Amino acid sequence: MSPGSDTLTTGYIWSGTALFAVVLAALAWAVGWWGRTGAAVAAVGGVPAVLLLASFLAHEPDPDGFAGLWPTSWLSGAVLILAGAALVAGMAHGDLPRIVRSLLVPVLVAGAAALSGFLFESVASGEGWIARVISAVLALAAGYGLGWALRACGWDVGRSVALTTGAVVLIAAVDSASVPLWGWSAPDTVAWLVTITAYAVGTASVWAWRRRT
Repeated sequence: MSPGSDTLTTGYIWSGTALFAVVLAALAWAVGWWGRTGAAVAAVGGVPAVLLLASFLAHEPDPDGFAGLWPTSWLSGAVLILAGAALVAGMAHGDLPRIVRSLLVPVLVAGAAALSGFLFESVASGEGWIARVISAVLALAAGYGLGWALRACGWDVGRSVALTTGAVVLIAAVDSASVPLWGWSAPDTVAWLVTITAYAVGTASVWAWRRRT
């Protein structure tokens, strides 16, 4: 952050970012080498992701018309860190195909659900029932597609629905944090509920279709 800045974290430089990535990769490799790939994702990936969120929440975005999109900046960084930790740990452990199915794909699916859910809710928020219907249809389709990816990795319906809807709930909570922190207007609760429900139904329908066939 620039000295004296009271807005969103600033002052990133490529050399610092590269060094940070190298350190995280080395830690993920070391933890993954001992067969602790889950721990590598949780500790090496999860801790920096949480600290990054704390950094974002501590500095109000500039009112430039895009301030409301700040959760997407955190989300992209968190997914990149978590996915990178899973990939490096899997390579170190020598069991990359299993790690891809058990860790990397779920991380990417959760990130996709959170990002698309945030965007769909933004479309539906305050724009009337037509926008909410469109948002719900898009969320249903997204949940269905992500459910297929998880089913292909051997996930069951309960865990899959929990992952996709949990990811959307998480980004909703992150987005809602701006209300008490910065005095922003409250999010459209109905739009969030419609989006979350549509993801749950869309994901679960993958297994319903399978039983019918």
